[in-house]
Amino acid sequence: MIQNKETAVVVLRPSESCQLIGQAVAALPTVQQRLSHGHMVIVGGSTTRCVAHALIDEDPGLDTFAVGWVNHGLLGETDPQLRGEGPIIFDNGAISRGWPGPVLEKFVANDIYIKGGNALDSRGNVGVLMGSPVGGTIGAAFTLLMARGGQLIIPISLQKQIPSVFHAVSLLGQGRVDRVMGMPVGMMPIPAGTATVVTEIEAFHTLFNVKATQVAAGGVGDSQGAVVIHLEGNRQNMNQAWDAVQTIRNGLDAP
Repeated sequence: MIQNKETAVVVLRPSESCQLIGQAVAALPTVQQRLSHGHMVIVGGSTTRCVAHALIDEDPGLDTFAVGWVNHGLLGETDPQLRGEGPIIFDNGAISRGWPGPVLEKFVANDIYIKGGNALDSRGNVGVLMGSPVGGTIGAAFTLLMARGGQLIIPISLQKQIPSVFHAVSLLGQGRVDRVMGMPVGMMPIPAGTATVVTEIEAFHTLFNVKATQVAAGGVGDSQGAVVIHLEGNRQNMNQAWDAVQTIRNGLDAP
């Protein structure tokens, strides 16, 4: 039984979820260890951007860090002319940017690959959209990670929930669909248990040791895509969680 138990309901807008999840991934002991020892790659994306910001205290930007994205009502990619130098690479304490292939060849058990997802189902399966005909960064990494015992960490918001990842996979594929708003894509399934998935639920537990349950979703205006979370924990931890959400909100709302 939780002593001095309190409950709360918080609303997280997409940008706030991103910050919370990013802080949680950055706080994982295995991630902290890889900042100075071993190998770690952070692949560009809207949520991994927040992970990078929390780790290196520098915002790599959105259209300068992500490659594929859903924007302007289309499946597409960022402007190659504006895009940065690629994923962020940690190689025994040295930080660089570039295609992750060379450092992946150095990966051993427990080295870390951080990559966002586009779909999440209730069984914990994740789907990653692929615009590249050879699978992009997830195609380059997944089989190697599974072969060598590397750790795949997927930060992803609950706003990306769908009924079934594997059913979605069966429907998609470049050249399979007759009409597409934007570029044709396939989907790589990441089966539950093969990755560490960090949503808002895991973020609240990791950072504040409180139980989080999603109770609603959606909104209007700046709260489109919001998730509504019920929190439960002891008073001290709940105060920390509540204050952290307020701090994130105040920071994002600041002019």
